[in-house]
Amino acid sequence: MSRAELARYARVAPSTISAVVQDLVADGVVVGSSQQPAQRPRTGRPGLRLTLNPGFGAVAGVEFGFRRLRVLLCDLAHNIIGSGECDLPDGHTSVAGLDIARRLIDQTLADAGLTYGALIGAGVSLPGPVRHHPDVIKPSGILPGWYGVTGQDIGQSLGVPVSIDNDTNLAALGEHVWGAGQGCGNCVTIKFHYGIGCGLFVNGTLVRGAFGGAGEIGHTIVDERGPLCRCGKRGCLDTYAAIPAILDALASQHGELTLAGLMRLLATRDPGAVRVVSDAAGLVGKQLAVACNLLAPQRVVIVGAMAEAGELVLGPIRAVLQRDIAPNGPPELVLGALGPRHTALGAIALALDESDWLPVTARPA
Repeated sequence: MSRAELARYARVAPSTISAVVQDLVADGVVVGSSQQPAQRPRTGRPGLRLTLNPGFGAVAGVEFGFRRLRVLLCDLAHNIIGSGECDLPDGHTSVAGLDIARRLIDQTLADAGLTYGALIGAGVSLPGPVRHHPDVIKPSGILPGWYGVTGQDIGQSLGVPVSIDNDTNLAALGEHVWGAGQGCGNCVTIKFHYGIGCGLFVNGTLVRGAFGGAGEIGHTIVDERGPLCRCGKRGCLDTYAAIPAILDALASQHGELTLAGLMRLLATRDPGAVRVVSDAAGLVGKQLAVACNLLAPQRVVIVGAMAEAGELVLGPIRAVLQRDIAPNGPPELVLGALGPRHTALGAIALALDESDWLPVTARPA
């Protein structure tokens, strides 16, 4: 942004912005950018655009998945400068998981030509319930070895300040900042994955609810006499529509399937696979329609592994939304734009948003 754009955005006098920018430039925190504005001014020369100094440090996005760990590195100008992935052992404890994460961060920094001292903070995503401020991991059958671990504990293990949140909230934040949710203040993001979660943006704010419990659409009841869910209730949406339920439904025809095997069946339009996925997507759409009638979002973004099925998932969801949404009409329905990186990018966005690095921890890389 130029100084003039910053003044308009902050709603302060241009002279105030100029004074602040002058100090930040002198400290090396802000530098000129070669990026050109999308629209040139009608008269005069465009103002010099400014950006945070990319060389002033790096931020990590650390995504703990069900079986995989992903790390992304971003400089302070929001450029991705490194990435790494590795497997996680089944049933790992927090100590083991954080030790693996520290080693993967070390390796990713080294591959990017940076030392650990260049890292000024990290955002950490976890596939289970997280209470926000104070950050603490809540009881869950998904992460039995992590219950009670706090953001401070994770920060001490990783050696940098951290911010933590659950994976669906951070997938929504990633798409809001970088992807299909950009420019949309009222947006619902559905993570259609090994569990089904819902990230909610209302009036431009990520809504977490009391104790971090907002958006648990996967644990809404489809049939109160249905299968037992890991949350302790019966008949949750997860037990009927999440990836494990889809694979189980196809086991009688195809034996023990993997996600990759399911995608191959869908690519060939296997009738059984198409029907099971369509039924699952329809159930997701039905619960999503309830949320849309309550929140009236402008857009719904579908992410997660099942988003790779494209229209085979979008079609049934769209049909239910068109049928069940109140007279205002259904929201725009789109696929996420970031591929599998949405959650790690959301973790980076969280860390940048909550970091106090400017006055306290910034050091040249």
